[in-house]
Amino acid sequence: MPIWLAKIVATRIIKAVKHKIDLKRIDKYVNKPNELDRQMKSLQKTVHRNAKYIEELEKDVAILKKDSHPPLFTKRDKTNINKRLKKLENKEK
Repeated sequence: MPIWLAKIVATRIIKAVKHKIDLKRIDKYVNKPNELDRQMKSLQKTVHRNAKYIEELEKDVAILKKDSHPPLFTKRDKTNINKRLKKLENKEK
């Protein structure tokens, strides 16, 4: 088989395969942004914006906690007070 004939057959086979597979369409779908890519970018922007807002709120809460006064009674103090009140009530009866 002459080389020129093999070359022609090979090029026609390659063209037929390219036409059948449509590589340009696949390349466009894979490499160029589509609707889902746009939605994902929009969602990422929203999440990023909300994360910044949450960070700001956490900083504000930390400042408020720092500036606020400590609680008057701890949980332990409250239980001791309740016990004393019950004792006093029992003595009155």
